[in-house]
Amino acid sequence: MAEMLTDLLQNIYKRIAQLGKAIQELKNSLDGLNQNIEEKIATVTDKLESFSGEINFTQSKHIDTLKEIGEGTTNQLKIIQEGLGLDALNNLISKLEDFAKLSETVLNQDTVNLLLSEAIDSVKNLKESIKVSFIEEEEEEEEEEEVLE
Repeated sequence: MAEMLTDLLQNIYKRIAQLGKAIQELKNSLDGLNQNIEEKIATVTDKLESFSGEINFTQSKHIDTLKEIGEGTTNQLKIIQEGLGLDALNNLISKLEDFAKLSETVLNQDTVNLLLSEAIDSVKNLKESIKVSFIEEEEEEEEEEEVLE
């Protein structure tokens, strides 16, 4: 019976030794796993920092490019506006509006009557002038006929 107990105790010690060895191997495996996880986290962190830097760089490049496009477009629109004469057209419209306002003030009833009166007088003078010149021409023709006879 003592031998049985000894064998049993030796088996228990062997089992405990095996469990201790398995626990040690498990600890080594966990340490390796933790080391691997730490390396992966460090790699991901570095890549995220690099990616963040690239995003900032790319973002500033895109903003600069959009600013350049906007400035170029604005300049081209100004050139087109000048080429189409839109500034001159706006100036003409402004001057026509000023002329219309001036016309409204100038063309009141008294001014219109005065202008019509002057126009009628001018027509009468022109008519008399034409009659006088026609009479003078007839007289000259008669004198020439008399001279010829």
